Amino acid sequence: MCGLIAVRGHHREAPMIVARRGLDAIAHRGPDGEGLHACDRDAVTVFGHRRLSILDLSQAAAQPMICPETGNVIVFNGEIYNFLELREQLEAKGHCFRGNGDTEVILAGWRVWGRELFARCNGMWALAIWERASGDMIVCRDRLGVKPLYIHRTGDGLMLASEIRAIAAMRRGYPEPNPDAIFDFMTLGRSEHTSRTFFQEIDAVTPGQVWRIAQDGATTAWSYHRWPGAGEAPSLEAKDVRELVCDATALRLRSDVPTVTLLSGGLDSSVLTATGLACDGRPRVAFAGAFTYGYVDEEFARFDETASAAELMRELGAAGRHRVRKVRALPETDELDDLVRVQEEPFSTPSILASYRTYRAVREAGYKVVISGEGSDEAFAGYPSRYQAFAVREALRAGRLPTALRLMARSHVGSSLVANRLAWDLPLPALAKVLRRRRPSVSLISDALWAASRGRLAALQDDMRSGIRERLRRDVLTTSLPQILRMTDRNSMRFGVEVRSPFLDYRLVERALVTPVQQLMGTQGKVLLRQAFADDLPDRVVWHNKTTGFGHAEQFLVSRMPIRDMLDDIPESIGAYLDIARLRREVASGDLHTTFWLAVSVALWYRSVYV
Repeated sequence: MCGLIAVRGHHREAPMIVARRGLDAIAHRGPDGEGLHACDRDAVTVFGHRRLSILDLSQAAAQPMICPETGNVIVFNGEIYNFLELREQLEAKGHCFRGNGDTEVILAGWRVWGRELFARCNGMWALAIWERASGDMIVCRDRLGVKPLYIHRTGDGLMLASEIRAIAAMRRGYPEPNPDAIFDFMTLGRSEHTSRTFFQEIDAVTPGQVWRIAQDGATTAWSYHRWPGAGEAPSLEAKDVRELVCDATALRLRSDVPTVTLLSGGLDSSVLTATGLACDGRPRVAFAGAFTYGYVDEEFARFDETASAAELMRELGAAGRHRVRKVRALPETDELDDLVRVQEEPFSTPSILASYRTYRAVREAGYKVVISGEGSDEAFAGYPSRYQAFAVREALRAGRLPTALRLMARSHVGSSLVANRLAWDLPLPALAKVLRRRRPSVSLISDALWAASRGRLAALQDDMRSGIRERLRRDVLTTSLPQILRMTDRNSMRFGVEVRSPFLDYRLVERALVTPVQQLMGTQGKVLLRQAFADDLPDRVVWHNKTTGFGHAEQFLVSRMPIRDMLDDIPESIGAYLDIARLRREVASGDLHTTFWLAVSVALWYRSVYV
């Protein structure tokens, strides 16, 4: 787990100088070491790496790493969880390893298997390989895009980096804002749903693909993984879920430093904590316990889950390995300012302040590997009201009114949520009027941006008209999960903490995507996951209808956050995208609907990068 940069071309400066600026900008991602390497060929290429030591703490795992057989060079961010099995296969083919980490396995795997390598890997990664023989650059991200990688092409080369800020440092400034990204975000809270970022001329490398970039910039791309459609893989049953989750967790516990879980009072984190305790003592596993986040404020006691988490740890016989961090829910200005700077792009909910604080606490306690539950709600249909509203709409579309009424009664879906889904079936002009008048964040889009974005609205409408099965698939692969992964990566790596998510194991996600939504969800959400671990955890954990989420208190404190003064020094050029005067008036009124956060987030982002 680290940060990487790559520079190809001259960019009017020596590539090594350019690379140094980029590497310094992401020093927080790898406090344990750094390296720069110039690849000598016709197109000058420099690789840079900041290291967070997790597997093989010796210098044998330092990067950039050079293959002694081929002279290929790699910079790699992430973890290949099945690296031990791949290593055995490569040793059987005669390869000799010098170290005990996974980076060397990738280098050897590329030499032996070539383009077939990445389909064999189970993990999260973003990497670049310079091929000595061809001079080409091989660029790849994991199947779900857990690890970030951005590219900026110039007239005479390109820049790659784990974070946009590194590209900004290398090119001496951020590019202009991307109006389409701002429009999509303020309309639906969308980000990471396309390869475009909030900055023009900077794109994300496509997950699940390998890019071969020639010296002249010509790029050939191919997919090494295809997510199955209905009927192309067996549906999940509870026993499959238990087997896959346990194996995925065991793989992600492989580490040469201690690992902890983030434990709330909910199902996902309880499953991972209990599984972690069961795996403790295996080779290269050092499970240190669990962290829980809570509040010191009495008014937020209903959101505090530290007591239920502590009770579970006692029942699991691990009370001595439970750590609690309690904070004041409302952030200070400096803390909110740093969160905005860390995220570097607008983020859809202030609830992520909780994870920011938790990863800081984890690092302060001396840990740097966390097992977390990202992806469970998406893969296992953990939002029953959301998905049942889509099911109700499908029934109404088909003229099955009794079915729609039964679904609403059984799943407690409110009529307002169903009406919200139905609104997207309106003709585009009528939908535009409804959104402009009724959705606060949309009403704050500047007139100019609104007028120029009719095509974007049509694209969003097409997406929102999808049926329940397609909605779940898009939430996993395109809409909800990708932005969660970006927010998690930035918050955790701000403090040099690696996050591993067993529910994102591709074997589990593949099967979940072809399982009927109602079979995954039931009436409570995540019914298959509940059934899978019903014998391992108390009933109060397995069958409890959880009403709060991680950072739930922060999510509803927009009106009380210290944002009024922060909005005063925003450049007036933001007026091309946002009605900043009206936003300031709304903030001053002190009574903000939660969706106002989308406009606030755009404003604070703009302030952080363009002042």
